[in-house]
Amino acid sequence: MKKLIPALEFPTARRDPQSGNTVHGRWFDDPYAWLERLDDPETQAWIAAQKAVTHSVLSAVPGRDWLRAAVARSRRYAQLSPPIPTGPNGREFLWQADASDEKLKFMLRQGKDAPLETVLDPNTWASDEVLVFAVPSPDGALVAFGKSVGGAHDAVTHVLDVETGRLLPDRPRGTWHESLAWLPDGSGFFYAAYPEPGEVPAGDESQWHAVYEHRLGSGAPARRIFGDDRVKRYWCAVAISECRRYAVLYKWDFVHANAVYLLRLDDDVLVPVAAAMRSVNYVQVIGDRLLVHTDLDAPRGRLCVAPLTAPTEWRTLIPESANTLQTVTGVGGRLYAVYSQAASHRVRVHAEDGTYLRELALPALGSVNHTSGGGVISGVSGAWNGDQVWVDFTSYVQPPSVYRYDYEADRLTPYHAPDVGVDASEYVTDQVWYESRDGTRVSMFIIHRNDLPRDGRRAVRLSGYGGFNISVQPTFTALNAAWLQMGGVLAYPNIRGGGEYGRDWHEAAIKTRRQNAFDDYIAAAHWLVSAGYTTPSKLVSRGNSNGGLLVAVTAMQAPEAFGAVFSRVPNLDMLGFTSWRYQNAATVEYGSPDDPVEGPYLAAYSPYHNVRAERRYPMMVFVPALNDRVARPLDSLKMVARLQAEATQGGPYFLLPLPDSGHGGGTTLTALIEQDVDELSFYCSALDIAPPSPGEASDASSEDAQ
Repeated sequence: MKKLIPALEFPTARRDPQSGNTVHGRWFDDPYAWLERLDDPETQAWIAAQKAVTHSVLSAVPGRDWLRAAVARSRRYAQLSPPIPTGPNGREFLWQADASDEKLKFMLRQGKDAPLETVLDPNTWASDEVLVFAVPSPDGALVAFGKSVGGAHDAVTHVLDVETGRLLPDRPRGTWHESLAWLPDGSGFFYAAYPEPGEVPAGDESQWHAVYEHRLGSGAPARRIFGDDRVKRYWCAVAISECRRYAVLYKWDFVHANAVYLLRLDDDVLVPVAAAMRSVNYVQVIGDRLLVHTDLDAPRGRLCVAPLTAPTEWRTLIPESANTLQTVTGVGGRLYAVYSQAASHRVRVHAEDGTYLRELALPALGSVNHTSGGGVISGVSGAWNGDQVWVDFTSYVQPPSVYRYDYEADRLTPYHAPDVGVDASEYVTDQVWYESRDGTRVSMFIIHRNDLPRDGRRAVRLSGYGGFNISVQPTFTALNAAWLQMGGVLAYPNIRGGGEYGRDWHEAAIKTRRQNAFDDYIAAAHWLVSAGYTTPSKLVSRGNSNGGLLVAVTAMQAPEAFGAVFSRVPNLDMLGFTSWRYQNAATVEYGSPDDPVEGPYLAAYSPYHNVRAERRYPMMVFVPALNDRVARPLDSLKMVARLQAEATQGGPYFLLPLPDSGHGGGTTLTALIEQDVDELSFYCSALDIAPPSPGEASDASSEDAQ
């Protein structure tokens, strides 16, 4: 493995010593800026040559067939969503996939006992085409769906006639369609989008997000009904109330705060609920009242209620507690509150007046909610006036599963719990607390086999995020399942910048306080060594997106703490990130390079600007998705070129480009499996470990398995 890697001949990147910028009076060179031209033949040739070297190493790792089989066993499983009741006669839609499917399908059941019928099957589309969303009309006659190429972003809305299978000619206005909600009579829909090219000044095409109303069959452009006319970085979302009298409109300042309005559909009047951009708020209309889940004056969240006649006059229904209130959903006449308690979930049931009734007994320590680009999505679903309560659940060793909850019997019953070949009883999930550099106590999940000895020789994968109010909570992945079966240890610290412990925890690591997140992560690595789990040479640091930035920064600041680094879809040039499409809004989290205080702070930790020739950095791989619409893929190119040229004492440093992938990875299960196999192969190579032979159970993280 690592010690067996032959001398590698990486392609040389041309260095332009004149390239760079002066920022706040200081010169920052950018000698590999030419690599930002991704379509240039010189760049393409360099990428191809780098990829060839990387794959020559990864493909030589023994046991790749075992890795592929293990990942496929835990990735290829049948999937089934709760039904979406629509229209007359018990018609319902749902998402479904067989184990052999590459992509989820959108299905229809005409009645309770009727067979499933395929409505949309992206498995029949081109391999890089993605079904991003599908929303049936109120009568179930039509489905509006978003199709994208190469990833889950930049979707374009189409409308399908369910009966005939014919696509309507409608092409709604704008780009990157999302958050779609039908008008009650099915005559059209609301949706969120960026403006059409030419509607805004050049360079602002990824700004001025708004909610539009599209009328089916109308030749007129969609009507802009909601947005902001002064702040271009805000983005919007829309939902229709269960009573179908209101559209609920959100305007977000990234994930930090939002404004909420109601659009009264019978007279088109816009009614403010939370007009000031001061807090994060979620709204549900119940009868003649509004439920408002907010962190206004309650950093860990509270639930308020207001009459529809006075929607800004909130009264606390469920007060703030020591745990973080993530979501509240009204289902079946009761309120289901999902709390983050030390970064795992608890579900507490309240009466309509807020009276506490009971806590659900979840299957294990795990997660109910999940996070998307639109914030935290509740894992409890159903109708306020219905009798079905659905509960999502996952853990580090249980794949995403769906349960029915019977309130009268106080019982969760599995509706769909997939078999992924993992026996949860063989593994333990511990939670520990450790001190960061400034004395702050930070929690961390540690997952491993029950019988794993703590002898300081374990291979540990440390992974973190620490930003954007996103919580690191128990989540199942096929890659993790394979790593655990190999005898590896997983470690997930809940560092500052995340949402696990409320608004204060998040804001403790934004802008010029971001070093707190880096310190928390480095302290986690040191604790794992001091607690006898591993040594630095056996510790791989892995991060995705903002986590990719995290692991790159901490490798620059504390290279001795890590044996290897896997940085996936990161921003790495923190003086240039705002030039990339939709990244300008992220200044509310990172700060702005143009600010005289925030700019120098960004420069001080920007990985690309802090490579030091005298430091011995660990073996690293940078994984850009070349179809990424969120993070700059070009940053990884520049970072690898600089490390290979300047940091010659350490490494080696690899580029693993994903040519047909977006920010979330490949578009098919086969592509995702191969990406997991490459990642696991990197761990094996970097940490000098080997997967077991076919059919063999192994403690592959010990020295004896090398």
